[in-house]
Amino acid sequence: MMGCILILIILSVLNMLSASFYTIYTRGIGIFTNYLIYMFLAFFALIFTGSINYKHYNKNGFNLFLLIITVALFSFILIGAKMFPGIVPRINGAIGWIRLFGFSLQPAELLKLPFIILIAHILERCERDGAKNLSIVFSVMPIMVLFGFFIMFQDDLGTMIHYIAILLFMLFMSRIDTKWIVSVITAGVVGMTGICLYVHHLGDVSGKGYKMRRIGSFLNGILNNEYDNAIGYQVGQSLLAFGSGGILGKGYANGVQKYSYLPEIRTDFILASYGEELGFIGMFIIMIFFFLIFNLIKRTAMECKSYFGKYLAIGIGGYLITQVLINIYVALGMLPVFGIPMPIFSYGGTSLITIFSAFGIIRNINSEE
Repeated sequence: MMGCILILIILSVLNMLSASFYTIYTRGIGIFTNYLIYMFLAFFALIFTGSINYKHYNKNGFNLFLLIITVALFSFILIGAKMFPGIVPRINGAIGWIRLFGFSLQPAELLKLPFIILIAHILERCERDGAKNLSIVFSVMPIMVLFGFFIMFQDDLGTMIHYIAILLFMLFMSRIDTKWIVSVITAGVVGMTGICLYVHHLGDVSGKGYKMRRIGSFLNGILNNEYDNAIGYQVGQSLLAFGSGGILGKGYANGVQKYSYLPEIRTDFILASYGEELGFIGMFIIMIFFFLIFNLIKRTAMECKSYFGKYLAIGIGGYLITQVLINIYVALGMLPVFGIPMPIFSYGGTSLITIFSAFGIIRNINSEE
C-alpha cells in the first residue's frame, strides 16, 4: 500500500506545482510551500498513527473523549460564526472553517476519522452481542444524528452526504439485512429531499439559497448542457479542461486553466488541471492506484480477526473511495458542486492529515493482525 501512496504523493506534488504556477508567479511561492508543509505533516501523521495499536481506539474512555472533542469543535464553529466571524468565516454559504494565525482548520473533515472509530466501536459491540437489523440501526443513529445535526447547521450539504456514504459502507459489512439498509437509504433520500425543500423555502437567508442554485445549475448542465456563468462556471471550465486534454493531455505544465480561469483549481477541481495536462491516460493511472489502495484496505478488513478492526478498515476504505468518486463526479459535472476535496491531491492541510492518519491506522491493523 505504501508504494501506491508514495506514487500518488509524487504525482500530487508535481500536479500542485503546475497548478500553482501562475499563483507562484504573481503572489510568491508561499502557497506551494504551505502545501509541502501540509504534506510533510500528513506523512508524519501516517507514521504516528501507524505506531499506535488500533485496539486502543476501541476503549470506552477513548470513545467518550472523541465524543467530547466532537461536540466541543462543532459547538465552537456554531458559536464562533456568530461571535467571531473573523475566526469562523462563512465561505460559499458554509461555516465549516476555523482560521487562526494564517492557517485554516475544517473540523467536519478532521472528524471523519473519529466518526468512523465511533461507528466501528458500536458495530463491534453489536456483533459481540449478536444484535441484528433494527437494533443495529438504533445503535448507530445517535452518532449519525449528532454529527448530522452539527453539520447541517453549518450548511455543509456535501460533507453530510459523505458522512452518510461512509455509514452505509460500514452497515453493509455488519449483521444487518440488505432490506434494512435499503430502508435506511430510502429514509435518507426522503430526508435529504425534505432538507432541500426546506433550504429552497428559506431562499437566500444566511446563504442557504446558494446550495439550491448549485443543484439547479447542475440539473441545467445535465439536461441542457448549459452552465450558469455564476454558479456553474467552475464546472463548465472543468469540463473544458478535460475536453481539451483529450486522451494524452496537453503535456505537463502546458495547461491554461491555472491562469485564473478555474478559481478552485488547487482544491476541489485539482483533477481538472491533471486531466487537462495528462489527459484520460493520466486520470486512468491515478484511478488505478486509488482502487489498488482501496482493494488492499478491503483485503485488510476481510482478513482481520477483530470485529473492530474489520469495521474500522472498511470505514476507512469507504471514506477513501467515496470521496474520490464524489470529487471526480463533481469535476465531470455528474454531481452538484459539494466542496469535497480529492484525497492526497487537493490543497488543504485538514484533508491531507486526516486521510494519511487513516492510512496509518490501516498499516497498524496489518502489522497487528
